[in-house]
Amino acid sequence: MVATDGASDAQDDAAVPALARLLSPRSVVVVGATDRPGSYAAQTLLNLQRAEFGGGLAGVHPRHGKILGVPCRSDLAGALEVLGGPADAVVVATTAATVPDYLAEAGRLGCGGAVVFAGGFRETGDLGAEQRLIAAAGRHGLPVIGPNTSGLVSTRSRAPLWGEPVTLPGLGRGDDGLALITESGSTGMLMLAHRQGQGLHTVVSLGNASMVDTPAALSNLAATEGVRAVALYLERIPDGPGLATALARCAQADIRLAVLRTGRRRTPAPVLDALLDEAGAVRCRDVHQLLETARALAQGRRSSKAVAVVTSSDSDAALAADLAEDHGVELAELSKSTCKDLAARLPRTATPANPLNHTTQLWADSTTLAEITATVAADPGVGTVLYVQDEPPGLHPEDSAEWLATRDGALRGGTREDVDVLLVAGMPGQEPAGAVSGLSAAMAAMAQLRSPAPDPERLARIATVAEREPKPQPSAHLIAEHAAKALLDQAGIDVLRHAVVPVPDKERGDEAVAAAVALAAAQIGFPVTLRLSVPGTGSSPDAPALNSADKVSRKVTELLAGAADLDVITRCNAAFLIEALARPGVPLTMTAHRDGPVPALTIGLGGAWGQVLGETRTVPLPVDAERIAVATASLPGTATVDLPATSRAAGRLADLFVNGGFAEFRVTLTDGTAVRAQARRLSSI
Repeated sequence: MVATDGASDAQDDAAVPALARLLSPRSVVVVGATDRPGSYAAQTLLNLQRAEFGGGLAGVHPRHGKILGVPCRSDLAGALEVLGGPADAVVVATTAATVPDYLAEAGRLGCGGAVVFAGGFRETGDLGAEQRLIAAAGRHGLPVIGPNTSGLVSTRSRAPLWGEPVTLPGLGRGDDGLALITESGSTGMLMLAHRQGQGLHTVVSLGNASMVDTPAALSNLAATEGVRAVALYLERIPDGPGLATALARCAQADIRLAVLRTGRRRTPAPVLDALLDEAGAVRCRDVHQLLETARALAQGRRSSKAVAVVTSSDSDAALAADLAEDHGVELAELSKSTCKDLAARLPRTATPANPLNHTTQLWADSTTLAEITATVAADPGVGTVLYVQDEPPGLHPEDSAEWLATRDGALRGGTREDVDVLLVAGMPGQEPAGAVSGLSAAMAAMAQLRSPAPDPERLARIATVAEREPKPQPSAHLIAEHAAKALLDQAGIDVLRHAVVPVPDKERGDEAVAAAVALAAAQIGFPVTLRLSVPGTGSSPDAPALNSADKVSRKVTELLAGAADLDVITRCNAAFLIEALARPGVPLTMTAHRDGPVPALTIGLGGAWGQVLGETRTVPLPVDAERIAVATASLPGTATVDLPATSRAAGRLADLFVNGGFAEFRVTLTDGTAVRAQARRLSSI
């Protein structure tokens, strides 16, 4: 657990439902037990029986004493007597109206948690029904998966608490430590069916997520024995502080993440993407890539060294090289010594290289293949070896034995050097047991595993800053630009040389005001810009340069005419802002804001540069100058920017935003000097 102090530890743990018993149940009660074909209750009982669930199992039925061979009682208390104590998991497969009473009783009797299949809650517009469910379960702190969920599957406990048919891998077959959290029940069903659930550790379908949402499930999985990677299927933008805390826990436990978020085109979420990037999550574009990338992350080992690819096909070797470049994965340049040793073992038609095609001449020669893989793995520049092999389904056993001997030899060679050897199949549907399906998924995982591990302390700090955000967020008001620049100046951010002349009341003559503004302009030095800075109106358009006192006076008269309708309070807070011209340079717009799950800083090019190039970078807050410099340098067109000055100013802006009670603070910087500024302050501050 990552936190800044003991109080934070306690608060975080109290806020996250404890799912340990539910995720690894040793006893289950199915409320609403029935043998009616197609019902969720009957299917759950059948799933448990077919999976050979070894724990206690009982049902609740008002009349029958046994259903599908499972002992039943008329109420939950009686079912718990059959088990000899509180159930770890209570599956509620009854109508929505009956759910709250069962949850209240399960909590009162000390059960570990509940899975609620029923719909008819928030998803149908009945918020009251969902609130009654939450209140009933919350009375005794009972965690609930659902309602409107497809269920929960724990393969290690042989406990498929799922309303549709589920077949778990056979007893004794290990898993890859791969967990799935899905906000779509149908997607969870697809993933359970994919490759017969091979490698899955846990599957959680959240349904309405009324009590257990994605952050809560992720926090619990981070503490679950055997979990190495989590695939996240997101349809909603999660709670920011909770998600950041869960990500910190994953980073602390070295739990790797792959993420697929739907609705990206309709609802872009750059802050969420940036937060997930901080956590080292690999973003995926389809369900197959999500699951297989997570599988590769679960199987792989972190290493800063480069990757080697070994196969028996020129086409696989060429494709691997292309995909490595696409994903930014460095392929190791094998040493002369390694190449010499390989040449002594390879057929004459094969060339020592990376990727390496050992050719089919060595097919089923497990001894030589083990030596080849061991030689590649022993190269000082290699941290991971990908061995690429597909196996067509339906092979005759004699033929299949040759395929097995080939890959077993290759995989055995890597273990000699204690180097990670990952088995990869190029074609979906032709995966040998345990292989990652798809070179692209494998390379995406390699790119992440070769990168620095995510920083749990930084993620915890992001959570702390996000937790300070007022809920619900109050309204915000724009402060005048001259007031915003005064705040920047106080924060140690360079601003243009400027002067501020208050807007007078209506009784004071325009000539006196014009003279005061012209004098201020002369003291700054012509040319200058002149704007009327008014609270509540945002930044005014860029002003033309004025190169004489006469032009300044005429501009004052023009601006005063426009200010004639200002009310008394606004007029008292308005002012003329006279500024020196900004130095030539590439303008950068730095916007600290709360438009996402956590506060963030968005960096983009300003002016015409921004209109032409349009790219931005987003970094969650808090953020230091070094991270800002890296993000800024990745933007096109920033080669001539004074990065140290710019990132230093932006870092101070971020600190000002975090501590100053702002909804948004936008500054245009030219080489670290604030040229324009606009700020919206939260009204309650």
